[in-house]
Amino acid sequence: MSSTRNAAAVPPRAQGQQQRSSPTSVASPMNAGQQQQQQQRQQQPTKPKVTPPPRRSKSSSSSSKKHPEMVVDKRIVDELLLVCGVIGSTATAVDETTGQTTEKFVPVTDCLNWLQDLQRALRRDHETYRPISLLLGQWRIVSQKLLPLVMSCRYDKAMVLTVCKILVILTKPLSEDAKRAGRLTVDVKSKKVDDSVIQEQIVLRENAIAQSDLLMEYKRMFVRHSSHHYAFQNQKDKKNKTTDKSEGTGLLSVFTSLLAEPLSKMGSSRTSADHLTIELVLHLMRNLLSITPLNTFGSTEKAQHAAQLHREFLVLLEEEMVFDVLTCVGQEVERRENSGYNLLLMEILSCLLRGQDPTDVALSAVEPAAPVFETKVIASKKKSAKPSRTITTARASAVGTSSLKAHLQSERQKLQLSASSRHSHFGGTLRVSKGDGKQVYVSASDYLARKSQTGSGGGASAVGQPVRRKNKKAEVFVGSGKASTLHSRPGASASLSREIAGPTSKRAKAALNSFCEKFVAQCYGPVMKSLKNEFRRDSNRLEDGDRTLFFRIVWFFHQWFRVSRRNALEKKKKGAEEESSAQNLIFTMDVFMFNLVLNSTDEFFEHKKPAELAQTVSLYTEMIHMLHAMYESKDSTEHMMALGLMDRIFYAGEPLDRLPRLLSRWTPGMFSREYLCDLIECSHVTWKLLDVNAKKCLESFPSDKLSTKRPKDAVERMNLTASEFDKETYFSRKFVSNQIVFMYTQLLSQYAVNAAEINRHIVAYLIRLCKIEIKNGDGDEMEFDDALGKNELAAKTSTMEPMLYNIGLLTVLDTILNDKAIRDKNDFEALLVFAASFMKRFARASEENPMLYVEALFKHPIPHRFCELSTNVYVNEELRMIAVRDLLLEDQQRFEQAEGNDDERNEEEEHAVAYDDDEEDEIEFNDDAMAADEVKRRRLRSLRKRRKMNEKKSKSNKHAAGESDSDE
Repeated sequence: MSSTRNAAAVPPRAQGQQQRSSPTSVASPMNAGQQQQQQQRQQQPTKPKVTPPPRRSKSSSSSSKKHPEMVVDKRIVDELLLVCGVIGSTATAVDETTGQTTEKFVPVTDCLNWLQDLQRALRRDHETYRPISLLLGQWRIVSQKLLPLVMSCRYDKAMVLTVCKILVILTKPLSEDAKRAGRLTVDVKSKKVDDSVIQEQIVLRENAIAQSDLLMEYKRMFVRHSSHHYAFQNQKDKKNKTTDKSEGTGLLSVFTSLLAEPLSKMGSSRTSADHLTIELVLHLMRNLLSITPLNTFGSTEKAQHAAQLHREFLVLLEEEMVFDVLTCVGQEVERRENSGYNLLLMEILSCLLRGQDPTDVALSAVEPAAPVFETKVIASKKKSAKPSRTITTARASAVGTSSLKAHLQSERQKLQLSASSRHSHFGGTLRVSKGDGKQVYVSASDYLARKSQTGSGGGASAVGQPVRRKNKKAEVFVGSGKASTLHSRPGASASLSREIAGPTSKRAKAALNSFCEKFVAQCYGPVMKSLKNEFRRDSNRLEDGDRTLFFRIVWFFHQWFRVSRRNALEKKKKGAEEESSAQNLIFTMDVFMFNLVLNSTDEFFEHKKPAELAQTVSLYTEMIHMLHAMYESKDSTEHMMALGLMDRIFYAGEPLDRLPRLLSRWTPGMFSREYLCDLIECSHVTWKLLDVNAKKCLESFPSDKLSTKRPKDAVERMNLTASEFDKETYFSRKFVSNQIVFMYTQLLSQYAVNAAEINRHIVAYLIRLCKIEIKNGDGDEMEFDDALGKNELAAKTSTMEPMLYNIGLLTVLDTILNDKAIRDKNDFEALLVFAASFMKRFARASEENPMLYVEALFKHPIPHRFCELSTNVYVNEELRMIAVRDLLLEDQQRFEQAEGNDDERNEEEEHAVAYDDDEEDEIEFNDDAMAADEVKRRRLRSLRKRRKMNEKKSKSNKHAAGESDSDE
C-alpha cells in the first residue's frame, strides 16, 4: 500500500535525535538482551585466536541456522527502537465527577513523522519471512502504542490514516510460500533426508507458524478490545442501559468513520486520496476477516478458539455498522468511481461467509421447531427435592416399548455428545481395551461419535480401533467429515451440534442473516453483474482462486435464499400473493453463468482439483433448483427465461448438460459424501423438471399433431422441441449403469446420517429404475414374439429391476429393515416401505429363477441384456427361434395333411351331384379358414425372415473370424 506522504526522503535526524531520546529509554523487553548480545560481540574480537570459541547455547545455535533474511539488521533494530520509543507515552488522568482513574495515550509533537518512518521500515520487510513484523509483535507495539494512539487521536484524520496503513501492512495475509512451509510435514524419522535440509524445513515451518500466531493475536486485539465490550452484552442489558456512552465509540468505528466523506463524493469530485482511504479501510477489514490459524491438525482447542473469534468478529461488524458500509459500497459498485472495488468486495464477502452454513444462517430467523421428544426439567415445590425429568411424546407409538427404548437411546446419545463438547479437546483421557488385550488412548469425541454410529446402525468399526484407510473400497467417502445441515439429519454430527449451540454463534448467524437480506435486496444485482463482466472479459486483475471464491459466494446466497423462501412460504397464508421466485438472484441465472459453471467442472476434473469441483457442483445444484422454481413461477418473464435455459441445457443440438458426465466420473475414495449428495439432488431435480415439462408439452402438442404443427413464436418452438425429446431413452442411456447403482448404494448405506430428502431422492431413483421398461429392437422381433402366442417361451415384459439384485444393495436394505431405531420415525417411512416391497419382489423372482442368488455376486457388463435374460429365465432369441420353427413345422404338416384330405374329398365330390354356386362361395370365403391361413402365412414369413437374419449373422461372424486370423 502506497503512502500519501508528500516528502519521500527521510528527515535527517540520525544523531541529534538519537541523543535526544536514547534507545534505552524505550520500555521494551528486548533492550536488555540486545545490549548483552552487543557487549558479547564487542568482547569476542579482543580474545586471542589460539583459544577455542566459547560454547553456544541451543538458542544461539538455532538462531545461527536461521535464514539470513529472517534476521533483522542491527541498524534497523536501533531505528525501530528509536521510532517506537518516541511515538508517545501513557498518562493517567482522574475524572473529577466520578473520581475514577483512566489511562490515556499522549502522542509527541511530531508523532506523525515517526509513524511514517515506521511505515517506511515495514515496507522494507521481507515478503515471505517478515522479520520486522515479528520483531514488532514481540515488542507489542500494536497493543501498547498504535491502538491506544488511535483511540486518543480518533479525530485526527492524518494520524488515524497513517496508523491504518501500518495495520494493513502488519495484518496482510501470509504469502503462498509461508503457507506451504507452515503445512509442511517434516520427515525426522527416516534417514533419507539430510539433516541440514531437515533443520532448514524446521526453521521455515516455525517462522510461518509464528507469523500465523501473530496474526491471530492481532485479530484478538481488535475483537476483544476494551472499547468493544458493549457489543457483546445481552439485549436485555442494552435495553436497560439506554444511555450507554461506550456505544458507537469502539475501535472499529474510528476506521469506519474514515469512509463517510469519500463515499459521499460522486464522479469526478472523488480524488485519488479518497480512493486511497476507501481501499485502506476495506483492505484492513479484508485482512482481519481472512486471518485463520495456519495449522490446527493437532489442536482442537486452537481451531475452536479461531472459530469462536470469527463469530465474535461478525457480531462486532454488525454493531460497528461495517455491514452497512459494505451494503453502501455494493449498491454503487457499477459506477465508474466504484468499479475498482468489486474484486476487493468479493474477497471480503468470501472471508465473511467462510465456515458458515447457509441453511443454518437462514434458519436462525426461524424459531426452532419442537422435536418429537421434548425434555423438560420441572422444578419441584420443595427446595430440597431434585428436579424431575418428564418426557412428552408428540404422537403415540404403535410398537410400544421397543419404540420408546429406541427413542430414549438416541436421546441419551445426544445428551452425551452435548455434555462432552465442553472438554472434548482433552485428548488421550480415555483408554479402551482392544480384543488382543492391548489398550489404546482415544479422544472422547471420537469415542462417542463411533458409539453413536454403532448404535444407529451405521455399520461403524469397533470402538477403540483406529480408522485406517486400506483402499478405496474400504473407505468410499473422503474429506473433512463435516456435514452440512441441508444434507444431514439433525444431531447427526457432534461438531455440528456444538457449532449451533452457543449464544455467540446464534447472534453471529442472526447478524449474518440480516446482512444477507439487505445484500440480496439491494446489492446482489450490481455486484454480480460487475463480477461477471470481469470473468467475461478475462480481466488481468483476476487471480487463480477468484473463480472458486465467486462460485462459493453465489452458492451461499442461492441456498440461503431457497431455504429462507421455503420458510417464508410455510408461514404465509394461502390467499396471500406470492413474490417473485428468483428476485435479484436472476442476475446469476443466464447462459453465460451456466457455461462458466459447467466448463469449470471439466477444467477442475482434468486438473485434479476435487475441492474446487465439489464447490462448482454445489453451485450447479442450486442453480438447477432455482431453474425449477423459475419454471413453476407465475411470473411470465421468469417462466419464459426458464424455458430458454432448459432449451439450451437439455434440448439443443449440442446441450450444455454435464450431469451424466459428472455421474460417470465419480469413483470411490476420491470425493466426499457432500459431493455425492449434491450430485444426487441435482439429478433428482433435473428428472423432475424434465417430467413436468414433458407432461405440459404433450398436453399442448398431442402426438398425432406433432408433424403438422408449426410454431408461431419462440415459446412454441421451444415447447415443440421439448415434446420431441425422449426422456425415457435419455434416462436409460445416460443414468443407468452398474457404477451409478453402486454410487447410490454407497450413499444409501449412510441412511442414518443422510437427511430425509436425500434418502427420498435415492428411493425415487431406485423406483424409477424398477419401472423403466426395456424396449425391443425392431418390428421383426415383435412378429417373432407374436408367433409364440401364449407359449411359456414367449418374451416377457422386462424392466431394469434385476439390475438392483446385487449383494451390496441387498445388504444395505437388510440392515435398514433390521434397524429398530428407525421403525417408528416418519422420515424413514418411504425408505422402509420400499425396502420391504423390494425384498418381496426379489424373493418372488428368485423362486422363479434361483440363479439370481448367484447373479447377485457379480457385476454384469451389459445390464440391459442381463435384465432381459434374467426376467425370461435365460430364454434367448435362439431358443425362441427353435420353438417357433418346431411350431411352424407342426403347422405345415397339419396343413399338408389337410390339403391331402381336401384333394380326396374333391375327387369324391366330382362323382356326386352338382352343388349350388352360392353354397360354393360360402365354403370358399369362410372367415375362420381365412384367419387360420393368415396365421400360418405370418408364421412362415417370420420364420423365413429369421432364417435370413441368422444366415447374415453367420456370414458376418465367419468374415470377422477370417479377418482376426489374417491379423494374427
